[in-house]
Amino acid sequence: MVLIEEKIEIVDLHYLDGLEKDTIVLGWEERRKPRQRLITKRGTEIALALSTGTILTDGDVLYIDDHCYIAVEAAKEEVIVICPEDMGEGAAIAYEIGNRHLPVSIGKRNIVTPQNPQMEEFLKRTAIRYQLRKESFEPTGKGHSHA
Repeated sequence: MVLIEEKIEIVDLHYLDGLEKDTIVLGWEERRKPRQRLITKRGTEIALALSTGTILTDGDVLYIDDHCYIAVEAAKEEVIVICPEDMGEGAAIAYEIGNRHLPVSIGKRNIVTPQNPQMEEFLKRTAIRYQLRKESFEPTGKGHSHA
């Protein structure tokens, strides 16, 4: 088992050239758990013992040796992508998501939250445009979940 106590800062990505890449695929909640046991795509067992508050992001390198490296891959997850018509609708949507204690990612043209039946029902009932997609999700800010 490989013990990982900190992320590895890679300044020059060419440093990884010639090394085999292995990955751990983690959802948004798993990327916020600093202590856990995992198995990479190639079957290597790893134990995360990261500092409290560490948040892993897609592409983070966790381990390097002479032959390979292990990187984080953000899992594709079911999300609701909402496209508000204007600022007022966007504010109302953000309020509803916050009132449900759901994580949120706010972009320039859309609002994204993990798929949730109650949120989807609200969007249908209020005729707000949305799409269900499967993509990696990264909440805005550190946040937390009450779900």
